[in-house]
Amino acid sequence: MKPSAENKRIDTQASHTALMAAIYRYLASKESRTGFKGPDHMAHMFLPAKARFFLSLAYFRKLFKRKLEERGPGSYAYVSARTRFFDELLMQAALNSIPQIVFLGAGYDTRAIRFQELLSGTEIFELDAPSTQSEKVKLLAKHKIDIPENLHFVPINFDRDDMKQILFRAGYDPTRLCLFVWEGVSMYVSDQAVDATLAFVKANSAPGSTIAFDYLYKSVITGNCDYFGARELSEIVKEKGEAFSFGIEEGEIVEFLEGKGFSPIVHYSPKLFETKYLFNAEGEFFGHMYGFACHVHAKTLDK
Repeated sequence: MKPSAENKRIDTQASHTALMAAIYRYLASKESRTGFKGPDHMAHMFLPAKARFFLSLAYFRKLFKRKLEERGPGSYAYVSARTRFFDELLMQAALNSIPQIVFLGAGYDTRAIRFQELLSGTEIFELDAPSTQSEKVKLLAKHKIDIPENLHFVPINFDRDDMKQILFRAGYDPTRLCLFVWEGVSMYVSDQAVDATLAFVKANSAPGSTIAFDYLYKSVITGNCDYFGARELSEIVKEKGEAFSFGIEEGEIVEFLEGKGFSPIVHYSPKLFETKYLFNAEGEFFGHMYGFACHVHAKTLDK
């Protein structure tokens, strides 16, 4: 498949959005508010040295978060909630002894290492653009992080490469159950790449396998969305050369999934996601997230 012009940059440079997600997770890991401390204690490893130094200081963290919220309203709360959602799925997969997990566009995800004891019996495959993945591996080595034996790094270009060929070559077994984690990726690839990814999961996983992902309303892609944070976020990603490509019409997720051979296990609208992940036990509110981003965990329908 031909990659979109806006996304050619990630062929040669590590993803800027992956770095920003790591920065958000680092900020969350330093939260002092009860019940809101982020779980990713490894996120700091992926920050440039200067950023790591200044953000280690409470004053600069507060200033930086304020600037982030001004430029990208809802982004910090969104990533904080999203991290909790996918962490929960990984822990549940471990409890259910899911034998395989595939990260589709892993970025600077650290779950395979953070949860390595829980996931010791699970084969984990991290797929990502070679530029981002090589930078990640280099930084992990720099910080002397041992890579678990069951973690496999698999470089891929989602718009061009044959996922089946690449993943099978890495040791993936289509006869075994699998959880596919597609965090922060779908909106950056073409409609054709989304279709190909879902078709692969449907055709090459055991019955009962699932996929979890976040997605944007299609109105964000077309520029007609006026929900909280939409205009600002679209401007930011265009500036960084990673413009949005894919979205799903609001209210059409069930029809979309069924058309691809899936059924939703759980689906969170932005409001439901806030209610689930952005309040602590005392009922205190962390902050508003994007008003146009949804999260879904879906299973394959009978083949």
